Amino acid sequence: MAYHLFFYLNGKEIVERNVEPEWTLLWYLRNKLRLTGTKLGCGEGGCGACTVLISRCIDRDSGEIEHRTINACLAPVCSIDGCHIVTVEGLGSTNKANLHVTQSRLAELFASQCGFCTPGMVMSLYGIVTSKNDSLPTMKDIEESFDGNLCRCTGYRPILDAAKTFACDIQKLDYQKSSSPTTSTTFDKFLSYAHQNTSPINQVEFPNKLRDYVPQSIHIKGIILY
Repeated sequence: MAYHLFFYLNGKEIVERNVEPEWTLLWYLRNKLRLTGTKLGCGEGGCGACTVLISRCIDRDSGEIEHRTINACLAPVCSIDGCHIVTVEGLGSTNKANLHVTQSRLAELFASQCGFCTPGMVMSLYGIVTSKNDSLPTMKDIEESFDGNLCRCTGYRPILDAAKTFACDIQKLDYQKSSSPTTSTTFDKFLSYAHQNTSPINQVEFPNKLRDYVPQSIHIKGIILY
């Protein structure tokens, strides 16, 4: 039986001894840790603005790691014991001039308008590429990975175009060059990025400490007020 949570967040070890069982991961990230890149949209798991990546060791004998994206607004914070959580801040930041390639690709191909959905889009894209381990996803894989993400500006086409530059089968795309100078410049960028995809993108490393960690039942101490 454990009286604390042990997990990693963006590569940093965290031992949390003071949590409320009703807290969601989204509430914890935004209100306790002040990581506000993960957005609160619908609060019902329908918009994808709160998407984060969760990684866990599912086979300690083989060391197999499972990576998947989740809606932080639905995940109880107590469910992340023994996991590694990656938020959009963990990938890169404009403040440090070290944007992750998924972030810079969406920016350079004009795949962001108001920007509210962008962190969730970035994490869904990063998640599908990470889940493939040593290979790149197909265009179909990438499109399906956005099933849970909504863009309230309805800017889906540039988002998908930018995301598909990470696909292993991008050369199969049937396209025609536009006569518009602005569109043509973006198109040339699109092709140049597509031709660069020969290996998987850089991934946030899974912490070695978590490979041997076995989560236990969480015991919550509380008081009753009369």
